[in-house]
Amino acid sequence: MSSDSYNIRKAQHLFGHCLDPQALQRAEGRRLPEFARGSNGRALKSWSLQELPEVGQVIGFLRKPQRPLAAAVFVTKGGVLKTTLTLNLARMAALHNIRTCVVGLDMQCDISTALGLDQELDSSDSLSDALARVNSIRGLADVFTNESSLTDVIRSTDIPTLSFIPETPELTALDQSLMAKNRREYWLLEKVIQPLKSNFDLVLMDCAPNWNRLITNALVAADVLISPLECKINNFRNFHAFQRLIDEFRADLNVDFRHVCVPTRLSPSRKLSAEIYRWYRDHIETCIETAIRESVQGEEATAMRLSIPEYSPSSTAADEIREALREIWSAAGEKAQDLTKPLAAGDNHTTSEATGA
Repeated sequence: MSSDSYNIRKAQHLFGHCLDPQALQRAEGRRLPEFARGSNGRALKSWSLQELPEVGQVIGFLRKPQRPLAAAVFVTKGGVLKTTLTLNLARMAALHNIRTCVVGLDMQCDISTALGLDQELDSSDSLSDALARVNSIRGLADVFTNESSLTDVIRSTDIPTLSFIPETPELTALDQSLMAKNRREYWLLEKVIQPLKSNFDLVLMDCAPNWNRLITNALVAADVLISPLECKINNFRNFHAFQRLIDEFRADLNVDFRHVCVPTRLSPSRKLSAEIYRWYRDHIETCIETAIRESVQGEEATAMRLSIPEYSPSSTAADEIREALREIWSAAGEKAQDLTKPLAAGDNHTTSEATGA
């Protein structure tokens, strides 16, 4: 079986369920896509990656939002597993048939790389070919100057429900150009995010750790702000200043986004890390319970341009990221209602959906 082929068991492991395979087979042709068939006409009992989002919509743990949702992933510190979190949220949402578009706003281009942009460039045969490919990449700066339409800068991925707008070097010039524009805080909202919401259920803005005009635009456009908080002393100290900036920003621009905090890089065996994690959990009202720890599986999955559940579905790291994503999605529920289904294996709600009851 190829790596992008999913039988019933593999699909269940991906979404963290252990439902009765016969129940899923009975759902074929009703809620689930039909199995592919061999030359003899018999069902192969597997789905391709292209079909998997329809499977995830039935047996997964994330619901499609009732209205489009814009989320910014941002905190004023680097190295906090932001790319890991963004990549996992983007791919897993897309695998639940939630049409997702990632907008790259970080000049480091980590999320564009994780979504496959560099893989395309690395296939070049020569330096001149590579440069030609790099120069052909269009992004938000081209939309700003009207040299490209918004549709032209959207790129597809291996998942049919996941797209992205890559970062380009011209983002710096775009940030500077916003200074001279009327309603400069609203350009991203009006020209990018609102139009994207016409075609996508989730727009995920991957932000740089330094606060600039593009970040201001992202926060104005966001329904939800997702902030990874490292369970280390420097990030703990940084959080208090960051929270004051967010509070002042909300008051100054009269914006009302939901702020969801996600503990990351927890080292449970280290007393200080564990204490910082408990403080986050006990003192930040919208901090999720589950912490995302550093893991070999997480690093390898990102390098392979996959979510952790895709790369290592039965690992502890996959269990943690699934639960973290469920909690993030639930915390966003104030802006988009009823976004999660129970994650526990074999729950009645999910079983009834899978069997078409």
